[in-house]
Amino acid sequence: MEVPAYRWADLSQNDYGVSLLNNSKYGHDIKGNTIRLSLLRSPKWPDPTADRGKHTIEYALYPHKGSWKEGMTVRRAAEYNNPLLCILTDTHNGSLAGSRSFVSLSPSNLMLTTIKKAEDSDAWILQWYETEGTDTEARLVLPKTVRRVVLSNFLEEDGTMVESSGTEVRITTKKNSITTLKVSF
Repeated sequence: MEVPAYRWADLSQNDYGVSLLNNSKYGHDIKGNTIRLSLLRSPKWPDPTADRGKHTIEYALYPHKGSWKEGMTVRRAAEYNNPLLCILTDTHNGSLAGSRSFVSLSPSNLMLTTIKKAEDSDAWILQWYETEGTDTEARLVLPKTVRRVVLSNFLEEDGTMVESSGTEVRITTKKNSITTLKVSF
């Protein structure tokens, strides 16, 4: 039976597994030791011309030790879908260190998905989700001292105040859920 899956499917045993990563297909099924990915649907309804024409389909096999959690399949699928873009430029003077983390979120079962300026203020909206089905204390480290942090929603409305200390915010993220914060500096 085909099931929807976003970016990946996995077939693992106790010590080893293989994940099938993809960048735009969502139908998977596993029968025995075979993972299948539906490439085209070609439905007759509601759009009889759906999936017609030329297609470019990209997927990758990702072998890993242990389960999909130990293999960090969710992170690898996100990296596959959002590859690092490198821009070659001339050297120039600046005040920043040669390497630096702009924002860090830990532990690794939390996936940071959004950093953006708020629509109605200079605050930042940061959003992440929990990937392994575990209630987790998130540790968010920001580049500047935080003045105010509130839980927010998709409409960027202020919710409950969240404590912060310097550049760090700690907050519990419920299993399989999304956390959205509005941060003011």
